[in-house]
Amino acid sequence: MKYIYFKYHQLINRTFVILLILVSYLFFPTHNSSLDSFAYAGYVKYNYSLFTPHHLLSNAIIFVLIKPLYNLNFTIDILLFSKFVNSTFQFLNLFIFYKILSFLKVKETSKLLYILILAFSFSLWRYGTENETYIIPITFSLLSSFYYIKHLYKFSYFYIFISSLFGIIACLFHQIHVFWWLGLFVGFLLFKRNIKVVFYYLLPSILLPITYCLVIYFYNAQEITFTNFQYFVLNDFYKGTVVTNFGWKGVFFQIINTFRTYFQIHPNIYLLIKHNLIYAFPLVFCLFIGLNILYQIRKKRKILLKKENYLKIIIQIHIGIFVCNYLFAYYNNGNVEFMVMLPYILILCVIIKYNIDQLILLRLAVLLFIWNFSYGIFPNYNYNYFNDDVLVDFMINNKDKTYIIERRTTINHYFYKTGIYDPKNIFLLENVSETELQNLVDKNKTLYTDVINKPEILNKAKISSENKSLDLNTYTNTNLFYYDSFYGKNYLHKISKK
Repeated sequence: MKYIYFKYHQLINRTFVILLILVSYLFFPTHNSSLDSFAYAGYVKYNYSLFTPHHLLSNAIIFVLIKPLYNLNFTIDILLFSKFVNSTFQFLNLFIFYKILSFLKVKETSKLLYILILAFSFSLWRYGTENETYIIPITFSLLSSFYYIKHLYKFSYFYIFISSLFGIIACLFHQIHVFWWLGLFVGFLLFKRNIKVVFYYLLPSILLPITYCLVIYFYNAQEITFTNFQYFVLNDFYKGTVVTNFGWKGVFFQIINTFRTYFQIHPNIYLLIKHNLIYAFPLVFCLFIGLNILYQIRKKRKILLKKENYLKIIIQIHIGIFVCNYLFAYYNNGNVEFMVMLPYILILCVIIKYNIDQLILLRLAVLLFIWNFSYGIFPNYNYNYFNDDVLVDFMINNKDKTYIIERRTTINHYFYKTGIYDPKNIFLLENVSETELQNLVDKNKTLYTDVINKPEILNKAKISSENKSLDLNTYTNTNLFYYDSFYGKNYLHKISKK
């Protein structure tokens, strides 16, 4: 009877965790999509540049999944659909990690708490409710690690092969996962060094160049030459879109984004509290929980109980993977997007080495949920920070006019709605000089712009870029209309010669 009650209790807990995660992800997609999110959705919608080199299959999988629905004459919001796909894969990631924890014989309650901590870590929750390319590859890298761990318990060349295969698939979804694949390769060699291990692990890697060559030849309609292959695979480096910063800004972004991998931190928090004092309550409550966690850690010496086990190799390999990703994120100007997978790796290493008090895990899960939902997920869902839909709709209805726009996101939003990828009548403020402004006014007689009194927020883009502005005092400036947003009033002005 006691055993039946225990199993029933476990089922209730598991069901609660599943429902909480599904609701938290599927019902709160962001309404403030990034510039990349609009671009990727546009690529799928118009079959334009469907295979992007840096994350080759990320858009293609959305295209494949949505095709049957199109054939059945369903009307699909591709941007929203892509967010649901990411949410589904994040749920799948959590399930795979749960299976890894089960294989490592972690207690049921601890497993569920670790899953909740992962689900509500900010970067995973944020990108799991957005149309970005960082969630799906984690699925295959986790599968790769799962078979690596199984291989440690029972040596099998099949496990070596399948682990590498999943790692290569992860690389095809995002190149950043090459560090994970290489790390596990080292792990296999440390466990057993022979030529057969090398052969079975490297064999699936042939899939990588083959897939790129197929895309180059059939989709890009180019000859398969070394130059074309090299340029396509390393396209971001050749185009100069990889930004590095080894100065104080790079260090600052690395520190901030390390924290943001787990907790939302943004000037929006102050604005939310200023907007509505109810947002101060989560701050006070989370402060109380955080202090309580620190107090419990100081009070109880048994919170971190070291395990004695022979799985130190898993820790060593995955810490190596962690460090490589972390350093590459720093190289890429402290890019938080390249740290999305780190919570999985960190928790995997922690559970192997330590037994952590379950009350501490529970408090941490509650802290992550309340803080990140209150200051990240819910505001992203509930508010439209710039509300540039109004501006985009005006531009669509007035395609014959010329515009200077402050935010690149607005241009990608325009592309998603119209299919016009590089509109010749829309210019980004940061690319327009005073001379070019004068030439545009001379040529078009009038210009339309949103750059005057545009609400500003201190974020990474604002800190990274130069504070670009144009001298419009020599022109006639007419305010056409304004539209409200969370950040304040946005104005569209008409500029012409005096």
